[in-house]
Amino acid sequence: MKIPLKGYLAAALLSVGIFATAVGIWAHRTHPLDAYIKRKAVNVMRKRFNSDLDLTSLRVSVLPRLRIEGRGLTLKYRGRTDVPPLMAVRKFSLDLSWKGEFFLDANWLGFSKRPPHFHILRLEGLQINIPPREEAQHDKARVRTNFMIDEITSSNAELDILRTDDKPTLTFLLHQLNIVSFQPEKPAEFYATLTNPRPVGEIQTHGQFGPWNGDEPSQAPVQGNYIFWRADLATFKGISGFLSSQGVFSGVLDYIQVHGKTQTPDFALTTSNHPVPLNTEFNAIVDGINGNTILNSVDAQLLNSSLLCKGEVAKMPGDAGRTIVLDVTAQNARIEDLLRLVVKSEKPLMTGNVSLKTKFALPSRNADKEDITDRLLLNGRFGLGAVRFAKNTVQEKVNSLSRRGRGDTDPNDDDTAVSSLQGNFTLRNGVAKFSQLTFTVSGAKVLLHGTYDLNAENLDFRGTLNLQAKLSQTTTGVKSLFLKMIDPLFKSKDAGTVLPIKITGTREKPLFKLDIGRVFAKK
Repeated sequence: MKIPLKGYLAAALLSVGIFATAVGIWAHRTHPLDAYIKRKAVNVMRKRFNSDLDLTSLRVSVLPRLRIEGRGLTLKYRGRTDVPPLMAVRKFSLDLSWKGEFFLDANWLGFSKRPPHFHILRLEGLQINIPPREEAQHDKARVRTNFMIDEITSSNAELDILRTDDKPTLTFLLHQLNIVSFQPEKPAEFYATLTNPRPVGEIQTHGQFGPWNGDEPSQAPVQGNYIFWRADLATFKGISGFLSSQGVFSGVLDYIQVHGKTQTPDFALTTSNHPVPLNTEFNAIVDGINGNTILNSVDAQLLNSSLLCKGEVAKMPGDAGRTIVLDVTAQNARIEDLLRLVVKSEKPLMTGNVSLKTKFALPSRNADKEDITDRLLLNGRFGLGAVRFAKNTVQEKVNSLSRRGRGDTDPNDDDTAVSSLQGNFTLRNGVAKFSQLTFTVSGAKVLLHGTYDLNAENLDFRGTLNLQAKLSQTTTGVKSLFLKMIDPLFKSKDAGTVLPIKITGTREKPLFKLDIGRVFAKK
C-alpha cells in the first residue's frame, strides 16, 4: 500500500511530537529525580561508610546515556567538621550499566536490583584522608549496604594516612588509579601508577583492596605487588645510580608488610665516583600510625661483600624529614669492596677480609645542600685479617717494618709480611676518627689514634711503634754502635723498642715519622 507524501509528513510530525513529549517529561522530572538520588546516596554513605555526605551540585541526564554527574562531593567521617574529610572529589560522573534490563525496569535506574549495578564511575580531584586508628566503638550493629561498580577511574588522586594531629604521616600521589568490580562488602582489584618523589621514579602496582571498614578506615585490608622503575638516586646529594625494585605487600592501610628486592647496577658516592653493583633483599613494615618504616632485615650485596642491616626510617626530634637508623654487620666481607665506595683511587689501598659492626644514621637535615658523606654518622668497630697493601711502596714499608722489628737487617729478605688491622671508628661531617687502632706484622705492632678526612684524603695519626728487637738491632755498622747507647731510652718490659710515631700527609703520599716532640716530652 502506498502512503501519500502528506502521510509521510504526518508520520514524521507525529514521531517528532512523541519525542518532544518524552523529552519534556524527562526534563520535568529532573529536579525530583536529582533530589531522590541525593537522598539515597546520603543514606547509603551514612550507613555503610559511617560518614555524612555533602554535594555542591548533582544532575541526572538521560540522553545520550543515563548518567549521574556531580561536583563538590565530601564525605565527613562520623560527621566531624574539625578534621579533614574522609574523601573529597572535585567532580564525578556515574554511568549506569548498559544491560537492557535497567531500561525496562519500572524504576529504570536499577535501584531495585540486588545489588544495584553501575557501569563506570569517573573521579576528578580525588583526595582521600585515612583517619588514625581509634578505640573500637560498639554503639550499633554494622549495617551492610551493597552495590557494584564495574570500574572506577581516577587521575591525579592523593591518599593521605593521617596521624592523631590530622597531619599526614604518609602521602601517596596516584596519577592513575583503576578499580574493577567494586563492592563495599568484598575485596576489589586495583591498578595504580604513581611517581615517587624521592628518589624520583615510576611505580606500578596491582592488587586487591577491601572490603572497606566503615568504622575504622585505616583497617581496610590491602595486598598486591609493585614494580619501581629506574629511580634516580641523584635526587639525594652525594650519591648516584638508578635503582629498580619489585616486591609484594599485604596488611591494612596503616600497617603494611613489604618484602622486596632492589637492584642498583651503578651505585656510587660522589666522594669516589666509582660505580659498583648494589643489590638488596628486604623485609619491612610501613607503619601508618607514625609514618615510620621498620626494616626487619636488609641483606645487601656489594660486589663480593654481604652486609646485614636492621633498623628503621623514623621521625626524630627536630628533624624535618626522616632519619635512617641501622645496625650494620658484616662477616668475611672484602675491604677492597668497601674502600671502592669512598676512596678516589682506581686501585684499592688494601685487600683482605673484614668484619664490621657499626651503628648507621643518616639524618634528613640539609639533604638538599650536603653530601651524604657529610651527613652520615657511623660508630662501630672493625677487624681485618690477612691484609695486603696493594700499593708497592706501602707494602715495601710494611715488609721493612717487619724485618727491622725482628732484627733482620738483610735487605734481600723479600718475604711478604702478613698484617692485620682492628680498631674503633666514628664518622661525622665527612671525617673518620679512629681509636685503639692496632696494626700488627711479624716482629712489630703499631698502636694509633687519629683522623682521616674522606674529602681531602688527609691523614693525621699519632701512636707508638713496638718492636721485638732493640733499636740498635734494626741496622748495622756505625749506626748500630751509636744506637746501642740509647737502647735503654726506648726499651720497654713488653717490647725491645717503643717509639712514638706519627703518620701524616695524604692517602697517596703518607709520611711515617718519629714524633720527636713526644720523645723529648716523655724524657
